[in-house]
Amino acid sequence: MQKIFIVEDDKNIAEIEQFALKNVGYEVECFNSAKAFEEKLDREYPELIIMDIMLPDIDGFTLCKKIREHHT
Repeated sequence: MQKIFIVEDDKNIAEIEQFALKNVGYEVECFNSAKAFEEKLDREYPELIIMDIMLPDIDGFTLCKKIREHHT
């Protein structure tokens, strides 16, 4: 099963995205902060990452840049 990570600090949005993706057969894991997401990303890498731009601890653009630098 393909895994998708959702990085979204708004619980309601994350739940809607997770519900929709699980209903079509994806394994989904949600993170409400960049820190929690990065800790998991060090152990496991998904097929797709859906990310909010405005996160509480770092903006999504900066987080994407960090992912490209360390996980490609």
